[in-house]
Amino acid sequence: MIDLKLEQLTFEYDDHQLFEGLNFQLQPGTFGLLTGPSGCGKSTMLKLLAGLLPQYGGTITSGQATLNGLPLGKIVPFQRASKVAMLFQHPSRQFALATVREQVSFALANLQMEKAALEKRVSQTLEWLGISHLADRQVHTLSGGEQQRAALACVLAMDSGVILLDEPFANVDAPGRQQLLADLKRLQAERGKTILLADHDLNGYRGVADRWYQLSKQHRLSVSSVNDLPTTTPIAPVKRQQLQTGRLSASHLRVTVGSRVLIDDGQLVIPQGQLGLLSGDNGAGKSTLFATLSRQHNYDGQLLFDQQPARRFPLKKWALTIGWVFQNSTDQLIAIKAADELAASRAHSLRPEYWTEQRCKQAAQQLGIADCLDQVSYQLSGGQQKKLQILSMLVMAQPVMLLDEPFAGLDADSLRVVIRLLKQVAGELQVGMLIISHQRVGVVDWLDYEVRLANHHLTLLEGDDHND
Repeated sequence: MIDLKLEQLTFEYDDHQLFEGLNFQLQPGTFGLLTGPSGCGKSTMLKLLAGLLPQYGGTITSGQATLNGLPLGKIVPFQRASKVAMLFQHPSRQFALATVREQVSFALANLQMEKAALEKRVSQTLEWLGISHLADRQVHTLSGGEQQRAALACVLAMDSGVILLDEPFANVDAPGRQQLLADLKRLQAERGKTILLADHDLNGYRGVADRWYQLSKQHRLSVSSVNDLPTTTPIAPVKRQQLQTGRLSASHLRVTVGSRVLIDDGQLVIPQGQLGLLSGDNGAGKSTLFATLSRQHNYDGQLLFDQQPARRFPLKKWALTIGWVFQNSTDQLIAIKAADELAASRAHSLRPEYWTEQRCKQAAQQLGIADCLDQVSYQLSGGQQKKLQILSMLVMAQPVMLLDEPFAGLDADSLRVVIRLLKQVAGELQVGMLIISHQRVGVVDWLDYEVRLANHHLTLLEGDDHND
């Protein structure tokens, strides 16, 4: 049995105190759900329990984190990992090798497992998760959801008694989410694993989680009744509005990755001043389509802007035409301080008369990041980084904007603020926005249309056509 605790722990980042006198004991054999608003400290709490902090950031000024009565910092990493494993918010940060099989093998090699047992464990884990078909795929070619499952395979293969998961479903489609939740519950029930999972979306946990921990904005921890968790919300359709004309269009589009055909004879128009949803299962090719539209991936067929072939535009000019909000926020941040990030965008904005200093300050205030603009961008929470990234890209004001999972890591209140801002900017600046998101609750009511990528084809869904 594993005894994992935080005892009267006070923790700070660069003199910014996050927790004061925090007490927490993970109950062995339970499935715990950890929730709270963006920036409240969920990721930090998980990293403290995993022994990654303060070794890799921050300072414990009093109290301690312990594993079976020993300070976590005094336990060597491979022994600690055999007891406690963690899945990060961004799975790509856990990959060091080329293929899924190699990555899972590497995780086990670090536990000093013998080769024969290692190879058997790898095969069993991939089969158990239903991703044997991904074993020899290059991890960089996987979709965000597929990467999440590959990263989870690494964690499960280590057979640690405690499994900590930080927003594991942020980029996973609805069927994948249900399957992963069922897999995790089976791990708890059949193998006696202790699970603590941080999530913003409460759907699907009724009857699965048996502990519900909530962190407040003031970084205080409380325990709520799992009976208060909501029942699963049905998937809502996008009610299609009357669509405007679009400046960016594609016809007879063919997109491949190696020998795999992702899109064949694709047709697409992104209407100006409106918000659209690009839906589809994990691995369908949604992010690759965005890479194609931004001319970072090869294609056949026609890609036009204002009826002019995309290939006639120099790449630098195309980058000022099509904006792309990446799936991982830190891949897009270029400045050390958050305030400098916004300043850089303002300096290159295509609509400086709109994005005045005052408007930028107001938007930052609405998003709840005004008080952290003097902090290091890379030390912000995942939700804060996401809001900073989105605002920085909005300030650039390209006429077309592609947003890849912009709501990942956002609590319900933050999501409402972000999508309201997107809707406002799209309408006032006549920006055409297309969004990839597996989060539909609280999103679809703001959208104007939905395009689905399935079976290599793009389809504009009918929805319920009406005018508002």
